[in-house]
Amino acid sequence: MNSAVLGLCMVLAVPAIAADGFNSAQVDELRKQGKAKQAYELALKFRDDFEGDAKFDFAYGMAAVDAGKLSEGVLALERVVLTTPKNTLAHLELARAYFLLKEDTRARQEFDIVLAKNPPAAVVANIKKFLRIIRLRESEYRSTGSAYVDVALGYDTNINSAPADATFFSPILGTLSLSGTGLASSDEFLKVTTGGKLLHPFEPGKQLLLGADVSARFNADDDAFETETWNIYAGVKWRQGKDKFGITAQVQEFELSDVDNRSLVSLSGSWERRLSKQTSWSTQFQAAQIGYPDQSIRDATLFIVGTGLTHQYAMKWRPTVSASTYVGKQFANTDTEAARSSAQRKFLGVRVAAQVIPTSRMSVSASVSAETNHYQGESILTGKTRNEQLYQVSVTGRYIIDDNWSLGAGIYYTRNDSNQVITDYDKTLTQVSARYTF
Repeated sequence: MNSAVLGLCMVLAVPAIAADGFNSAQVDELRKQGKAKQAYELALKFRDDFEGDAKFDFAYGMAAVDAGKLSEGVLALERVVLTTPKNTLAHLELARAYFLLKEDTRARQEFDIVLAKNPPAAVVANIKKFLRIIRLRESEYRSTGSAYVDVALGYDTNINSAPADATFFSPILGTLSLSGTGLASSDEFLKVTTGGKLLHPFEPGKQLLLGADVSARFNADDDAFETETWNIYAGVKWRQGKDKFGITAQVQEFELSDVDNRSLVSLSGSWERRLSKQTSWSTQFQAAQIGYPDQSIRDATLFIVGTGLTHQYAMKWRPTVSASTYVGKQFANTDTEAARSSAQRKFLGVRVAAQVIPTSRMSVSASVSAETNHYQGESILTGKTRNEQLYQVSVTGRYIIDDNWSLGAGIYYTRNDSNQVITDYDKTLTQVSARYTF
């Protein structure tokens, strides 16, 4: 991040000539042309004669920082703020120099001095980018925590993921028709989610992670399909060169209409490698135990392995594109045909996603995914072995109001194309949300 970005809309009211023989405008022009080394070498010729002059030190300090001579630049800029403490741009440039030296505490202090003087909005936005990076870096060597509350209002065309019209033939019971809660039902909803996490570094580049989330969805009319999800997780993350690794254990409870419906205990791992400045590769695995308190026939053990690539383009709106695939197998915990028909399956999925950032406060994302499922047992009710293709499409957007508040909106379409009428359905969900981050 260069000083031209930081100093946007800032004006330093000083003449170009610091003293006889030194022209700061020449140094500034070389810096603007990207010739940092030449700017530094030009200023260096006058250092013995003009060191201590605030106007010279300012130009020399910025040139030194741009040329990578950070310690020299810091010393020069420190002299400027000592002799001219009201020089806002000097404080700003000194903050940038401290930031590049990873003197984060001092950088934050200088940035706070500038913010206290109510600089233009563009400068505030750029300072906040630096402060966000500082917070991320601080998590590498001291414990940090965060929490959030998210409130969403929306409309779901199929709250129970059921078919719209299900008449089918059963080898045992003959022709049957679903009714009531067995058919698709639409409703408006309110969804409230809150959670938080703690990061604790225990060695350089290694962190312990602990977090929890709880989510509750309330329907306007049909409380039979109101849900709650409780999620607790803990793990460890570490970095080694271009690689990042993570292992996380998770416990989740899902309630339907205030009754325990499903539990999940899982262990997952991830490995991400930076292939270039703009491209990364990742792989993940998960092993999980899934239990249904009132339907033990559906209890299962799940294994998933996936991999993917992500690339960010260096162009307007900073588009990011990712593609991933995964394969998995789920084993029924009960060795019966009925259990295998509902809980034992092989599946394969692919996903493509993209994101653009039109402004520093706004992002728009879209994704398309497809998953094929092949179950391993014949259903007693339908006389068929269940096979289906699941398709999902989403478009979402988020607008950041400030460091705490953000707004979101999204539309999500799901189509489950099944050879069994009772599990063949589609649904569209739309929602708007507001989030507060602590």
